[in-house]
Amino acid sequence: MSKALKILWHSGAAIFWGFSTLALLIWGISAITPNWCGDEQYEVFLSPDKDKQAVVSVINCGATTNFETVISISRVAQPSEKTILLSLDGHPSNISYKVTWTSNNDIELTDFEFAKLLSFHSRNTVGDIARSHIHPKN
Repeated sequence: MSKALKILWHSGAAIFWGFSTLALLIWGISAITPNWCGDEQYEVFLSPDKDKQAVVSVINCGATTNFETVISISRVAQPSEKTILLSLDGHPSNISYKVTWTSNNDIELTDFEFAKLLSFHSRNTVGDIARSHIHPKN
């Protein structure tokens, strides 16, 4: 094999193994830290019977994205089993919204701008923690 061909062969192998090692390293880091975004609890609203909670959280995925406000509901005894009711664009301190428990099993999410809405819980089913009523500002 000529000297030039050997150099090309070894350079190609070095590039292949370099990219393979880098991909494996990135995959390993993402497996250790599956959630790259920061999730911080901002505010909690307890139901009248203190059995359920509506939690307002701030999601921060870094400098290239905006904050996201997420309002979820869970039982106080099982906070990891939650249902996301509403996602809004922006930090909760800079946007308007209102969370009101109307009974032990009914919650209202109101007074937010429709333009800030990213997603919402569109159905109330039998297995839901509480019935939600979601209404933006008029």
